[in-house]
Amino acid sequence: MTHAAIDLYDLEAPQRAARHIVRTTLAGKADSEYTDDVVLVADELVGNAVEHAGAALDISLAVYDWGVAVQVRDGGEDITAVPGTPPSADEYDEGGRGLFLVDILASAWGAQRDKKGKRVIAIFLYPTGVADR
Repeated sequence: MTHAAIDLYDLEAPQRAARHIVRTTLAGKADSEYTDDVVLVADELVGNAVEHAGAALDISLAVYDWGVAVQVRDGGEDITAVPGTPPSADEYDEGGRGLFLVDILASAWGAQRDKKGKRVIAIFLYPTGVADR
């Protein structure tokens, strides 16, 4: 297993840092389309943490033989604010697509409370037939 984590609190560009850690960690371990999906979801989760909880505290990435787990932690405690089934945005809406994209791209995802607030976790299984990462 490979593990990477970074403290995002008070960074000027937390989403950029999240995208960088995902790309760096997955370099040589996954194809570009898979990596792009994980990068997009990490970016959306950090953006949501900043927008709705005031700040993203950290991001961690764990690479397993079966796939990748991304966790973004923020200081918000209300996990009911994270809808289990995100509504789709209207074509004219300027926002509201973040969790919809997470729901489509990740194999599974959810939110949990922890000591510092909450974390949103997205799981990405490797495509069938891909092994030995």
